[in-house]
Order: sequence, then structure tokens, then C-alpha cells
Amino acid sequence: MTRIQLALLVAVVIFQIFTTVYAASANKNQVRVLPKFAWVLLCLFVPIIGGLLYITIGRPIDGDSGQGAKRSRPVAPDDDADFLRDLGNRFRRDNNN
Repeated sequence: MTRIQLALLVAVVIFQIFTTVYAASANKNQVRVLPKFAWVLLCLFVPIIGGLLYITIGRPIDGDSGQGAKRSRPVAPDDDADFLRDLGNRFRRDNNN
């Protein structure tokens, strides 16, 4: 076995392990298309194609797969209802005085 073949085999095994663990650690309610156990089995027994399918169409797309912190988008002041309500209250209070 040449070095290139060995390197490719190692890369496939690492990719297979990564995608299987990634699928197994995802929240079962957020996995798309197939149930979570089916994705894990697919990633485990169909080395390259199963992992690529999970990454492209099966993984949660909102970023909340239970891995890492949630990201929240900043809200512009004119989109924040509480800010607008408070601004209206301050405007009325200042104009009444």
C-alpha cells in the first residue's frame, strides 16, 4: 500500500468518525429528512456518501444542535417593540411637562 493510499484511507476513516459523532451528538428533534438513528447508521456504514449527505441535508440548519453557544442576532432599535414602547412613553412624558 502506497503512502497516498494510506493517507486517503486515514482521511476517510477520520471523516467517517467525525460525521458519525456529529450526527450522534445532534438534537434528535432538529435533525432533518431522516431520524437521528438512521443518520448515524448511514454515516457509520456508508463511509463517504453517508457523511456528505448528513452534512449537506441532514444536519440542523439553525446552528443549535446542542454544540456550542447560541448565536443571537442583534435587533435594530426600530425592530425592538420594547424600545419603541419606552420611547413613546418618554416622548409623551416629556411633552406633557
